[in-house]
Amino acid sequence: MGFCMNESQGHWLLRAWQKTHPGAVVPQDLELPLDTAQAWRQLERQLRLKSGELAHSVAEAHGIDVANILEFKPPASNPLSLQVCRQDRILPFDLKADPPLIATSDPRLPPDERDRLKFALGQNFKLVMLSPDDIETGLTRLFAEESGAGGNRYSLELGTHEAGENQNVQIAKAILREAIDARASDVHIHPFVGGYAVRFRVDGVLRRIATIPASTGVNLARYFGAHAGLEPNPLIAQDGRLQLNYGERNVDVRLSILPVFDGIRIVCRLLEQGRSFSLSNSGFSTSDYRALKRLVSFGTGIVMLTGPTGSGKTSTLYALLSELNDVGVNIMTLENPVEYVLPGISQVQVNDAQGLSFGDTLRAILRQDPDVVLVGEIRDEETARIAAQAALTGHMVLSTLHTNDAMAAIPRLLGLGLDAATIADAVVGVVSQRLARKLCSDCSTETAAPLSAAEAEYQRLAGELPARRATGCEACSFTGYRGRLPLAEILEVSVTMRTALLDGVCSVEALREANKGHQTSMTESAKRWLVSGSTTLEEVSRVLGLHFWNELAKLRGASLQIGADDLMAKSHRREARSSLLIVTPDERLAQALGQEIEMPILSALDSTGACEQLRHENSIVAVVIDGRHVSETFEVWLRELRSRLAWSGLPVLFLVDEAQRELRTLIDAFDAHAVCTEAGRNPLAGINDGLRRILT
Repeated sequence: MGFCMNESQGHWLLRAWQKTHPGAVVPQDLELPLDTAQAWRQLERQLRLKSGELAHSVAEAHGIDVANILEFKPPASNPLSLQVCRQDRILPFDLKADPPLIATSDPRLPPDERDRLKFALGQNFKLVMLSPDDIETGLTRLFAEESGAGGNRYSLELGTHEAGENQNVQIAKAILREAIDARASDVHIHPFVGGYAVRFRVDGVLRRIATIPASTGVNLARYFGAHAGLEPNPLIAQDGRLQLNYGERNVDVRLSILPVFDGIRIVCRLLEQGRSFSLSNSGFSTSDYRALKRLVSFGTGIVMLTGPTGSGKTSTLYALLSELNDVGVNIMTLENPVEYVLPGISQVQVNDAQGLSFGDTLRAILRQDPDVVLVGEIRDEETARIAAQAALTGHMVLSTLHTNDAMAAIPRLLGLGLDAATIADAVVGVVSQRLARKLCSDCSTETAAPLSAAEAEYQRLAGELPARRATGCEACSFTGYRGRLPLAEILEVSVTMRTALLDGVCSVEALREANKGHQTSMTESAKRWLVSGSTTLEEVSRVLGLHFWNELAKLRGASLQIGADDLMAKSHRREARSSLLIVTPDERLAQALGQEIEMPILSALDSTGACEQLRHENSIVAVVIDGRHVSETFEVWLRELRSRLAWSGLPVLFLVDEAQRELRTLIDAFDAHAVCTEAGRNPLAGINDGLRRILT
């Protein structure tokens, strides 16, 4: 990073500020980088300026107007390339105005650049002012829309590095690359302890990956929103889609941006295209696999999947379609939205705004001579009635329904207006499923004494122990789990149950009794995985809750002997709680700090130990680094720390002696926080104050 090495008061941004604020107090040792965007952000931070305040000062000092990025409308025809725009720090803001408006973050445009722009536009133009971040937001939106002009999907290349790419763009791409490499289904970016937390949902559970500054979080929302074609308005909730190209992999992203009390929340759902769906490779046990094959072998009727969001319903539906997909079979789907593109299958996306409702589109699909129809969700009476009619007229219908278990689908359909006779004739079966994390094959260990209270209770009720426990290693990011497997409840409608329905029996318990022997329970499915050593009791309890324990006791004809707290407690892994990491060879300081602040303290002797702690512990929210014992060159020490620990993205507080002037200067250059202590004085008060600064 280059700095303005002349007198700091000579930087053009600072001169513009002082021209409009002649009495303003400026730090004497202020040095601004040569890069405009970096200098802009540093000056705003040092002078604690409100958003837009510096832009107004620069505009006033140079005699131009200030633009509003919310009013930017990308031109239909843009004569300026991305390279020219980034090189000159400009944005074609309004080419229909007379004269055209060109936004800039640096109004000191040299004459030759003005002439080149005038030539490209074919006429003279007027400069208006925008901040560097607003310029970047506009450019992202402009060129994302141009690249997506041939279709309705915006595209982002993750494997390329463009000249002039700023830090926010690099961070955005790095987060998405790491998420794909980590097999994450979702990326969450949200306000957290004075900044923004980045979390990945891997195998159904959120993991915190890093913490980034608040300004970076806001800029990421702008960047993602621009690439998804959203309006640059931070005050409204918006949804969009974009496509990621990462090497040979294509990933669709469903983006949700939501303004919250202390910032903006970003959630990206990652859907990797080209993924193959196969029932035999879906992880079902042998008995569940055979039951699912039976359900789709009838050729007609409705097969429904139930369960909450994220329970794997869509994947199982697509796996069932793969079983039915054949050159002689016409398969059509009706989805909202289409998540994965399946080869050889006609997929239709519902669009109420264009008149493509579930009911109307399903009628149209049935006129296309389908053999198999997938209806994304039966959500209303009209869709339920048309789906049932299709099943009764020789079609196989697959769909989803939101109920807690398989048998509850029957009263749900009755509530949607279907009569019992129609349900008896149309419904072939119902599958309810959940997903539990699978034990890591590299590090799981056999269950052995001493047993937890929950393990002892399970042994009493089931007559056997769960085979294995989770441990944690590098391969599974120290979670103990890698991958997921289905816990399934499969209901096959028997002749006895059909008769009961026709006789007017509608209660869940009566129908369950009538169908005895023709359905499996999720508890039985979980028991099979526990005995085989595929998952843990802790994980099954997390996914199925107390329902698992109550049903287990019912199967045994016994009652539970321990309370819910013991049953649901984590058996051998420590409960995560926000903690602080201190890196110091002074054990007394770590102990004293633990008595001073109200959060768990973890300690490490050096950067190597700190790196190990950060990899193992997701609970750490900040790092205190004791710089008073540095024996090597300060710059070498700081660079090693940065290379080792910067990946965590956590806020860092340095502890230095008053005499360490060189180290304090370097820490300032690294844009970090420091607490300076006088010789012989207790540093705890200063650390407490410093922690408040970096965490609030």
